[in-house]
Amino acid sequence: MLTWINEKAKWIIVIFAAGIVVGLLAMDRVPNQGHSYPVGVVNDKKITYAEFDSRIKNIVQNQYQGQHLEDEQYNQLRTEVFRSFVRQILLNEQFEKAELSASVAELESEFSRNPDAVRARLVQEAQRHLYMIQQQATSQEDLMQRSQAYIASLPKFLTDSTFNKDEYDAWLKTPEAFRWGVMLQFEEDLKANTIPMRQLQMLVGASVHPTSLEANWAVNRRLNDYELQVAVASNADFKVEDNSVDSVMVAGYFNAHRDSFFVKKDMAQFEFAYLPVDATAGDDARIREYAMTLYYQLTDSSSTTTFEDMARISSEDQTTAEKGGLLSEDYVGHGVYVKEFEDVAFKLDSGAVSEPVRTRFGYHIIKSYGKTKDSTGAELVKVGHILLVVNASSETIDSLEGILNKVKASVDAGKSFAEAAKEQNLDTHTSNWISRGDNIEGVGYLKGLAAYAWPNENLPDETSKVSPIMKNSKWVVVAEKVKELKAGERSLDLYFDNIKSTLLRNKAAAAAEEYLNSVAEKVKAWVPADSAADSAAVAANKIEKVNIEKANASVDGYVPGFGYGNVHLAKTLENVKEGEWSSAIATDNGAVMVKVVSKKAPQEDAVKEAVKTEIANTSSYAAMSIFNEFVANLENSTAVESNLDLYYRD
Repeated sequence: MLTWINEKAKWIIVIFAAGIVVGLLAMDRVPNQGHSYPVGVVNDKKITYAEFDSRIKNIVQNQYQGQHLEDEQYNQLRTEVFRSFVRQILLNEQFEKAELSASVAELESEFSRNPDAVRARLVQEAQRHLYMIQQQATSQEDLMQRSQAYIASLPKFLTDSTFNKDEYDAWLKTPEAFRWGVMLQFEEDLKANTIPMRQLQMLVGASVHPTSLEANWAVNRRLNDYELQVAVASNADFKVEDNSVDSVMVAGYFNAHRDSFFVKKDMAQFEFAYLPVDATAGDDARIREYAMTLYYQLTDSSSTTTFEDMARISSEDQTTAEKGGLLSEDYVGHGVYVKEFEDVAFKLDSGAVSEPVRTRFGYHIIKSYGKTKDSTGAELVKVGHILLVVNASSETIDSLEGILNKVKASVDAGKSFAEAAKEQNLDTHTSNWISRGDNIEGVGYLKGLAAYAWPNENLPDETSKVSPIMKNSKWVVVAEKVKELKAGERSLDLYFDNIKSTLLRNKAAAAAEEYLNSVAEKVKAWVPADSAADSAAVAANKIEKVNIEKANASVDGYVPGFGYGNVHLAKTLENVKEGEWSSAIATDNGAVMVKVVSKKAPQEDAVKEAVKTEIANTSSYAAMSIFNEFVANLENSTAVESNLDLYYRD
């Protein structure tokens, strides 16, 4: 019986896996009650589940091509697809409002300018048609005749090895061109989206008119080259005590800059407890037992199962499983594989299969494909493997969930979260501020956390104030929401650490500035050493906590102590005369003094050419920036109803 099961393992596993997938999909959805609602509503326009799910499946099939996606990846994909639906609805409203539509001339131009996109679509449709001919053919002769007849009917530019643009343009003017389904679909895409989008971009960006005066200023700013000497006192040498900034100072800064601290998205903070998802000795023993079962099957002379077939079905090393377990096409020497694996691999005779070998990756069943030696006489091997990863079993995870369920029950009975966790000998932790879809720092993505923190109003209220038990590949977690912020509020709590860091950095910069001013005369007396070998000159010039170096840069270039395109640098270079040092200037990195050794202005012809380019680039870039901002403002100012959590428990 065992032999039969192992020989039929491929089909048993496929059927079993299909059952698991169906089960997981069912668990991922909130049964039935969500299906009477649209996935989303934007300005009274509904996003149906059918069209949303169809787009998700198409993306998974076409872009990921069978790759396994983790829960977090699926969540990100659903979020992006939902946003694309919202954006398209809002843009369609703008197209209609501005009465934007594609003209015949624009459509003809688009087809003519994009032959590669058209040909790619035509080839795909032709391939599908040839496949249908293959399925319907009654014989090999029938297949050849029908295939050749179909290929002969294709437009010449599609079958010739060299593409002829004139033939393509002539074909576009014939009725045959739009008897292709993909051409009609492409035309519809151009009408509905591509051309109206371009028209809207032009409409929104029509006010962008960079002047030659502005372009001339930007070019001269960029092309003027300065030879500088720069003295830097780094913040790192003027660290201030953490307690030198207290909560009163942070609150004062917050109150003075309240409009800088808006909450952009709904956010929450959690108290949580977790347990690591580690395999037990029992889990290890079960995997080894299964690995031995596969080994016995592979070494059973009456079995028809090959190592390669078993690797494709059973190995959890996805990369090598597709190749029948083969680790490398080439022979490899010592040091490529981990020691436990290597010790066995080099002892196997060609064609032999090993008993399961335990490494940090799991259990390996190794097959040798031969040995050889390199030019130095060192031994080389070619091997394949079947990898079985040792993961925590469902029984192990159930026991961990049981512990956290006790915490949940105690909180529901009236105890604090900390008290309930302590009863189970668990530590509690406070999360970072997170928004929908964010991860808890140190824990990672937790499916179900967003649905718990921001429940859909169409769902019945939860009786427990504690989250469901959540898990990922490393942790099993239970959490309680302890703080919440709404988008549009101003929050000291959310920005407290950032404000404190800013104040500490400013204190360090102020200390660096004060110190640099105190040694300003030494800086001004500094003379570059003629060479690195001039050690006496280097020693004489050295100033404690100050690094002085040469730099060649424009205003927008990199200068030590300032970084790139720093506004303080621009102001300094405007006011400092050649041959003079500036006073100390506080920056984000510390404090800096600058001496302009020389200034090299660009050639007049170079400026004129650069100005032309600047006007063209600025117009294009500014128009695109304005359009992107326009679309972002559309999204941010529109109330969107999302019911994703009625279908998916993210």
